[in-house]
Amino acid sequence: MLPNVDVPETTSPRSRRRRRNLIAVAVAAVLAITGTVVAITVSGGSRSGTIINGCNLVPGAQCPGANLEGADLTGANLSGANLSGANLLGADLSGANLNGADLTGASLGSAFLVGTILHNANLNGANLTNAYLSGGYLDIIGTPAKLPTGWILLSSSVLRPA
Repeated sequence: MLPNVDVPETTSPRSRRRRRNLIAVAVAAVLAITGTVVAITVSGGSRSGTIINGCNLVPGAQCPGANLEGADLTGANLSGANLSGANLLGADLSGANLNGADLTGASLGSAFLVGTILHNANLNGANLTNAYLSGGYLDIIGTPAKLPTGWILLSSSVLRPA
């Protein structure tokens, strides 16, 4: 409990000093606790907010041509991100949110895309050779240059297992 700051000036200097010290300790404790909570939140399971090769991996990220080869992007929220021409060879994007992301011409060969949200992702010219996909129908935009083995493109906007 914080001491009452509305104290008459008739209190001794020692009492006022003790009161200031108690307030300072209480403020320091609150800041320490808050800092710990922020550290826990930032280091949670999601990779969003991580910077790899100058690319800040957040929703709406602007990282055309980024080199993210072999990156662990498990659970990253990259919805609406511009990753056109990015190198994502062998990257782990399992559980990532690529909803509405621009992956035009991106290299996704051998990328792990199991459980990844690709709704309205632009895969025009993207290379998905040997990429690991899961799920039924994936509604995408554009025509990938290369599809993973066992997948076909229907009506130029639906990717599904053959």
